[in-house]
Amino acid sequence: MQRILIAVMLAGTLSACGTTTGGLRYAPPAQLAPISASTQPVTVVNFVDARDEQATWLGVIRGGFGNHLKTLESTRPAAELVRDAFADGLGARGVKAGAGGLQLGGTVRKLYCDQVVRREANVIVELTVSAPDGQRRFARTYEANRVEGSALALDTGIFASTEALRLILERTLREVVDQALDDPELRAALRL
Repeated sequence: MQRILIAVMLAGTLSACGTTTGGLRYAPPAQLAPISASTQPVTVVNFVDARDEQATWLGVIRGGFGNHLKTLESTRPAAELVRDAFADGLGARGVKAGAGGLQLGGTVRKLYCDQVVRREANVIVELTVSAPDGQRRFARTYEANRVEGSALALDTGIFASTEALRLILERTLREVVDQALDDPELRAALRL
């Protein structure tokens, strides 16, 4: 009987381990005011992934000893997800995409989420604005951290949701995009 109980517990633990894939989408805030005077096209160029992780790694749900139980990865490289979020953010504000204009790019320093008990996400992106000839006009780092959940949560470990973890990272990335694109100095550098 004891062997059967151990086998059932081991099977339950192993079935909870695995990798889930998903993406990150940008959704503009409900109170977003478009940039009405913008006629300057902006090209969102590639972002560099400076994280010490695989290109598609987003986060992990950990057990009580720090062991990986569930991994969250994206279907595309994280740097592409960040680039697309900034392009979507500019588009939502009425900024035209176009070649030959100023270029917005940058470096992804951090983009991760994890959960032991509470869910946590951290995003740090260094943005640069360059002229069409490649000359840098502006550089600034934007970051956001988010912690959600209770220290007494029951949805931890094998019961934790990778979708809830993905959503906290998506909201944190959205916060960085909004913080950056609503920065008056970045807008001035982009001539918006």
